[in-house]
Amino acid sequence: MDNKRVLIVDDEVDFLILIKKRIESWGYRVITASCGEDALEALDTTAPRVLILDYMMPDINGIELLRKIRETNKKIPAIMFTAQPTMKAMEESKELNIVAFIPKESSMVDTEKSLKIALELIFQNP
Repeated sequence: MDNKRVLIVDDEVDFLILIKKRIESWGYRVITASCGEDALEALDTTAPRVLILDYMMPDINGIELLRKIRETNKKIPAIMFTAQPTMKAMEESKELNIVAFIPKESSMVDTEKSLKIALELIFQNP
C-alpha cells in the first residue's frame, strides 16, 4: 500500500473528505491538502505516487500548481478535477501530461480508472 500514496488537493472541504474516503476504500493511502502551499509541503514530506488536483482554487489553480510541481518532479502522474470543464483548461492540461481531466460530477466513476492508469505509468517508467 505504501506505493499507492495519493495526494488530493481541493479547497472544497466536503468534496475533499468524500473523495478521500472513496479512494481509501479502493486500497489507496490518501494525503489531503486544501491549498497550493499545503500541497507543496505534503509533496515534499509524503512523496505521493499520484496527484489529484482541483482546477479552480482561490490561492492557485491546479494548472499553476502542477507547473510548480513539474519544475522539480516531471514524472508524477496527475489527475485534474473541475466543477466546470472548459476547452482552455483541457488544452492547458495537455502540456503538463495530465493522465485524466475529470468533471467533478463524474469523479466517483472515473477516478478509480484514472488512478489505475496513473499507477501503471509509474511502474512502467520508474
